[in-house]
Amino acid sequence: MESFERQSRAVADRVTVDIEGLRDEIETAYASNPLWAELSLSQKLRRLISERLEELKQDSSAKKQEGKP
Repeated sequence: MESFERQSRAVADRVTVDIEGLRDEIETAYASNPLWAELSLSQKLRRLISERLEELKQDSSAKKQEGKP
């Protein structure tokens, strides 16, 4: 079991995602930035997900601060 755990940590997490109807929005999310066109679809998705998670983290922190007396 230990070797499986070590091996699984060395492999990146992967997930299959249905983006039907989202491709145009993904492609145009940062269309004003010419480097956006150079990124692969997976890189674009990773960037969008990372940015949204950071926003959620900041929102959560702000709400915690508001709740403190």
